[in-house]
Amino acid sequence: MKTVTLAFLSVLSSACPLEALAHHSARVAYDMDRVIEFQGTITVVTWQNPHVRFGIRTLDAEGEPVDWNVESIPVTRLARVGITPELFNIGDTITVAGFPPRRPVRDFYAINLLLQDGREVLLDTPEPRWTNNTIGTGRDETPGTAGADPALGIFRVWSTDGSFLATETRFLTEGGDLAYPLTDRARAAQAVHDPLTPGNPFLGGCTPKGMPLIMQQPNPIEFVDKGDWIELRMEEYDTVREISLPERVLQERQVPTLLGHSFGHWEGNTLVVETGGISWPYFDQWGLMQSEAMQTVERFTLDAAGSKLDYELIVTDPALFTEPVTLTKSWRWIPGDQVLPFNCIEE
Repeated sequence: MKTVTLAFLSVLSSACPLEALAHHSARVAYDMDRVIEFQGTITVVTWQNPHVRFGIRTLDAEGEPVDWNVESIPVTRLARVGITPELFNIGDTITVAGFPPRRPVRDFYAINLLLQDGREVLLDTPEPRWTNNTIGTGRDETPGTAGADPALGIFRVWSTDGSFLATETRFLTEGGDLAYPLTDRARAAQAVHDPLTPGNPFLGGCTPKGMPLIMQQPNPIEFVDKGDWIELRMEEYDTVREISLPERVLQERQVPTLLGHSFGHWEGNTLVVETGGISWPYFDQWGLMQSEAMQTVERFTLDAAGSKLDYELIVTDPALFTEPVTLTKSWRWIPGDQVLPFNCIEE
C-alpha cells in the first residue's frame, strides 16, 4: 500500500461535487491501495449509522475552501473502545489519513485521525501513524467483554467477532479472494464486471441488500421469539428477516423477494433455516451474479457456554456454482450491545 500526497487530493477536489451521506461499500467506493494524509478543520460531526462522518474543510491550491465528507466505521464499534463524539469539536484542526475515492467525488475513508491535542484515534487500523498516544483499537473484531449464559438461547443481540474477515473463510463481499467453483457463464460475467458502473448499489445509496449477502453485515443482529415464527433483526438497512417455523404457512411463497422466504426448524441447539425465492441478484460486490434458483441452508449453533453463535451458510445456485459452497462466521454475546437504527440518507 503506497502513500499519496495531498496534491492528488487538491486536483480531485476541483473536479467533483459534494455528495450526500449515503451508505458506501468501502472496498468498492475507495482505493484501498493508496493512503492519503491531509489536514483540515472540522465543520460537521454526524455520530450515527451507517458510518460515523465528519465534514472537513481544506484549502485548494488557490487557497479556496474545499469541503470533504470523511467517513469511517459504525458507531457501535467506536463506542466499545471509548471513542465518543465529545472527542471531536467543530472548529478543531485535525489530520486525517485514509483512502481516496475511486470516482470524482469528495468522499474519503479515514483509518487514522490525529486530534488537535496530539492524541491519535485508531479508526479502522490497529497501526498508529503519528504517535503512540492512541485511542481505540482499530480492529473489526468485537473488542467488548463477552458474556456467557446458555439459558438465554439464541434470542438476544449478537455482535460480530470479525471471523468473516479471516483469509481462509473470507465471507461473501470478500468472495473474490476465494476459489469458488464457478460456472463458465459466471466466470465470464465476473471477468467483464466494472464495479464503478453507475447504478451499482455498492457505490452508495440506501437500497437494502438481499440474501445471502446481507448476512455478511458486520453490525449487531438480534433474534426475537415470535412464537410460531422467528424475527431476525439486523442493523444494516434496518433489515428484518421473518423465519417461519413448520406450524406456520406463508402466503404467496412463490413470489421472489430480496430476502426470499425462510423456513426454520430446530436440531438440538441449532436453528436450521432454508431459504428460496430470492430476487436479489448480487452474490458479492465483484461481479458474481446469482439467479432466482439460489437456495440457502443456514445453521445457527449456540455453544455450550452460551457465549458464541456459530454460523454456517450453504449456498446452491446452478447458474453460479458447479457445486454447493459453504461459508462460515460467528458472533459473540456482548451484554449491552444493541441493534441501532441505520439512519441511511439517500443521495
